[in-house]
Amino acid sequence: MIDYLPFVVFLMLLAVFFQAESALTILYMIIGIFLLSFWWNKRAVRHVGITRNFNPHAFWGEEIDVSLQINNQSLLPILWLEVHESLPVNLRAGRSVKCVFSLGPRGSKTIDYKLNAFKRGNYPLGPLLLKSGDPLGLLEPSQKTFYEDFITVYPQIIHLAYLKLPSRSPFGTIKHSNPIFEDPSRLLGKRDYQVGDSLQKIDWKSTASTGRMLVKQYEASIALEVVILLDLYRENYPIKTRFDATEMAITTAASIAAWGKFHGESIGLSTNGFDPLYENADPQLIPPNKGSSHFVNILEVLARIHPGDEFSHDTLIKNSIMKLSWGVTVVLITCCIEKQSLETFIHAKKRGLNPIVILASQSKNFSTLKKYSDYYKIPCYLANNLTKLKRLGL
Repeated sequence: MIDYLPFVVFLMLLAVFFQAESALTILYMIIGIFLLSFWWNKRAVRHVGITRNFNPHAFWGEEIDVSLQINNQSLLPILWLEVHESLPVNLRAGRSVKCVFSLGPRGSKTIDYKLNAFKRGNYPLGPLLLKSGDPLGLLEPSQKTFYEDFITVYPQIIHLAYLKLPSRSPFGTIKHSNPIFEDPSRLLGKRDYQVGDSLQKIDWKSTASTGRMLVKQYEASIALEVVILLDLYRENYPIKTRFDATEMAITTAASIAAWGKFHGESIGLSTNGFDPLYENADPQLIPPNKGSSHFVNILEVLARIHPGDEFSHDTLIKNSIMKLSWGVTVVLITCCIEKQSLETFIHAKKRGLNPIVILASQSKNFSTLKKYSDYYKIPCYLANNLTKLKRLGL
């Protein structure tokens, strides 16, 4: 409007000194146009609403469809509207969402775009910026910023065999001397049928071939609760391999949790990583439990978690073991572990716990650690390299 001020002053002087009615009429028209433009400019964006439709949770590798609906809630048409949606860099599937269009009275416009969930995390969609102005462009465009929505990408889940980890015991079951607890996945042998044997145990093929009624015998076992201790203490991970190693540790934790859900085992989680939702909080133990909702709860934590500086893995082990009861399988996932920490697991084993160590990357003292763990019968595994898994497309 300032650019047109000299012309307005000229018309005013012309109308006053020369009594030019035509100049006065033009002056009134210009003032009216400016007032209309000012009113239009303020009202246009004020009555625009947006709605984002998308699934707020996604698994690693999925394609996320987002539908952005923009509504004009006024009877006043919007001649031009500029929309700019901010997107997280790690999820972008192409160009940024930016376009210009018009909206009629009570009109709406739908913008569809896609995201690629190729990195775990909790990401904001937005903020969304709207710009609009008066029809003649006499004033600076007014703008309005809309809220953010968040989407959670769960960590990558891999079959334990690809991680070079056993896909059965010792994560969920141990042998038991009481024959009441029998595991149908552990075939021990066959014997003659006895009165009282269940018909489900009869081996019909062997019965038909031998002419004798034979039943299957299984190893006795009991289901155990599994607690994952995820060590993300920053100093335990070398700088050169920190990103890959921490992601490998989180992927391993998510894969074991998925294994537990599939086999109906109770899975718990405790970590010393930094969770943005609980700043400076002590490592919290998610008690072992079953079910899809509990599994999703664990994935939510694993999606948000980052390496932390507050609590060492020794603190994580000691604080978590104190809260566990007899028979729990404790799976420690870390990058390196000292002999002192392994001795803590030896005492835990004497208390009836079942400790297991999984290293997310190759450590210098792995061979020595393996001999020491084998001597005390504490399983120690080395998870596969995440870069190799990516080459396989997993």
